[in-house]
Amino acid sequence: MDQNIKRNYPYTFLQWFIVTGLWMLYLTSKGFSPLEVGIMEAVFHGTSLLFEVPSGSLADRFGYKKTLIASRLVNSFSCLLTVLSGNFWLVTIGFILSALSYNLASGTNEALVFESLLAEKKETEYLKINANINMILEISSSLGIVVAGLFSHWFFDGVYWLQIGINLLAILVALGFKEPPRLHQKKQPYFQLIASAFRFTLQVPSLLLVMLAFAFIDSLNATYYFYFQNFFQDLGINGIGISLVILISTLFQLLAVRLSAFIGEKIPLSQLFVIVITLLIGATAASGFLPVAGVIPCFILANCLPALVTPIRSNFINQLIPSEQRATINSIDSLCFSLMMIPFFPICGWLIQLTSYRQTFLIVSLALAFGGCFIYPKLKKTL
Repeated sequence: MDQNIKRNYPYTFLQWFIVTGLWMLYLTSKGFSPLEVGIMEAVFHGTSLLFEVPSGSLADRFGYKKTLIASRLVNSFSCLLTVLSGNFWLVTIGFILSALSYNLASGTNEALVFESLLAEKKETEYLKINANINMILEISSSLGIVVAGLFSHWFFDGVYWLQIGINLLAILVALGFKEPPRLHQKKQPYFQLIASAFRFTLQVPSLLLVMLAFAFIDSLNATYYFYFQNFFQDLGINGIGISLVILISTLFQLLAVRLSAFIGEKIPLSQLFVIVITLLIGATAASGFLPVAGVIPCFILANCLPALVTPIRSNFINQLIPSEQRATINSIDSLCFSLMMIPFFPICGWLIQLTSYRQTFLIVSLALAFGGCFIYPKLKKTL
């Protein structure tokens, strides 16, 4: 099982080396409007909403290794559809496949790591190991954006072909995974597994509340991040400039990940929620009026917040849930994120077309403030 942890590091790097990360720039360069892109992203999260939990149950029922390999194969088909078609409907189908790929991977890798540690009676090391994995994730995803920025100047289509090659390398690494012992125990029927996972989540109020609270923050943060890709152009920053900003941001994100294990042991989750949402409110609001020199630090701060919180939230959730439902319940966590993204992303795309990027970011900050005032008292009471 120790080999699973060691092999997971290169797999995580390849899984998150997403060179198609500037997809908003790519699609707008192909003539799609912000609203059309917003609809595609909403379809992505609508698909996630439908298939997130069933795909997590596939991992619990049939094995983590097979599910991770299937994720990379489906993502490759998504890349082919996106790069070979300029048609709205075909690209939207590509987004559906991308969502299915995301569904198959989300929660599965975390479950594989936790169960591998549990088999060695090392589950208390999960927060530290997950922080290391998230550090690799931050490096990999940021490097992917840098590569995308470079390709955007001379061969933007090339990132999708490169992504297919990266997926094949990830599959080669995943072939070396071994299923944790848990998977050789008696398995629940598929639909019974899904039902029992939902039942368990609803019976543990702190579990569901943490999922929803941080999904609210993460979804608005992700909306801000993705639309910021096009906002860079309004600021006069080109692909290479975007790559430079991402590189600088990565250094701070790595620091945030390194701090996550320490902060997770010192600060209660309810207090961490207040700190994170307050910082994000400040970053999004300031992006509405500051000049370029002030907006870039806001973007970097917003990137650092999920890097800090994700390992802590994951540790809280995984310490509560049973082994036989681990991937399924982790998928319910991702489902909460999709529930938030479905309305937020197209609404922000519509607001940008109606007003501007800056005014939309101000509205996002207000939404965060109202949501935070509603959620925090419940977190404080429950945790």
